[in-house]
Amino acid sequence: MILILGKEGILHTLGNDIKNVFQNFFTMRGRWQREGDELLIHYFKEAPHATNQRKMIVCMIDDKHKSGGLADRLRGIVSTYYVCKKLGYDFRINFVHPFPLIDYLVPNEYDWRVKQEELSFNVDDAEPMFCGSQATHVEPKFQELWIRKRCRKANKQLHVYTNAYILRHGDKFRKCFQELFRPSEALQAALDQQAVKLGTDYYAVTLRFQQLLGDFIEEAHFTILSPDDAQQLMDRCVEQIEKLYQRLPEKKTLLVTSDSVRFLQYVSSRLNYVYIVPGQLAHMDWSENIPFETNLKSFLDFYMISRSKRAYFLQTGKMYNSGFPRRAAQAGGVPFKHIRF
Repeated sequence: MILILGKEGILHTLGNDIKNVFQNFFTMRGRWQREGDELLIHYFKEAPHATNQRKMIVCMIDDKHKSGGLADRLRGIVSTYYVCKKLGYDFRINFVHPFPLIDYLVPNEYDWRVKQEELSFNVDDAEPMFCGSQATHVEPKFQELWIRKRCRKANKQLHVYTNAYILRHGDKFRKCFQELFRPSEALQAALDQQAVKLGTDYYAVTLRFQQLLGDFIEEAHFTILSPDDAQQLMDRCVEQIEKLYQRLPEKKTLLVTSDSVRFLQYVSSRLNYVYIVPGQLAHMDWSENIPFETNLKSFLDFYMISRSKRAYFLQTGKMYNSGFPRRAAQAGGVPFKHIRF
């Protein structure tokens, strides 16, 4: 039966799609241009000229603009690389804040490294651009067109600040991710250590609370629940994990990942088939001087989800609709399911 009216009907969906087209074509394009223009304060006539002979597109993750969490950063990098690959431009990554990416991920098939002295901030040779995301259905195509346009227009260097999510479907995200990255020695050693403890035959479950449970620092205006409400939410999530486990065709270990260490400790104390990676967590945009081991846990969680048999994301109430587990599953070619309860 085809629904015509209501929130699930064709008319409502079509109306949203039309709204998204106009939003991306007019509103978002203007905001992207303004945010890119604001970055021009870092570019000068007197700055050293670029020395690269071929046009170079650099994905910038530094202290000049907030870049989001790990999944946002990785999807922006992969999206930009995908466009550059299609256009035939040299691609580089300048991921230096709040830590050097090279500590955790190193080049695999494509060498994306760039030296600081290779970057030019001369206004005649280089320019910045911004491309954001609002998660609308039509946005990926607009993002790709915008990045393509700016790449073609740029002179010697284009510095791209983006969390664009162009490769939402299919296998292209995995292929591009694996062309770019493999674990550093430190990350690989940690993954090997976890494989000894967990094995390779497991499912992955992710939950994202932001500041609801009061133990993860993000934006100041995010909600923190009362002690009673926080306990009720944790109990509901544990109950849902139990329901999911009972429905699984095979009773394998469940790797549970979350931004809340409080919840991880709680669920592991309640369910004996749950495995968690020990350690603390911090948001990359809202924390300074993050210890190496704290960042390592984020990359560990990402790769371990990408190596699971199947990945699930659980969400209810005010919990955040995170892209982290979906991106990890995409990177490993793992089946993924988002469960709202």
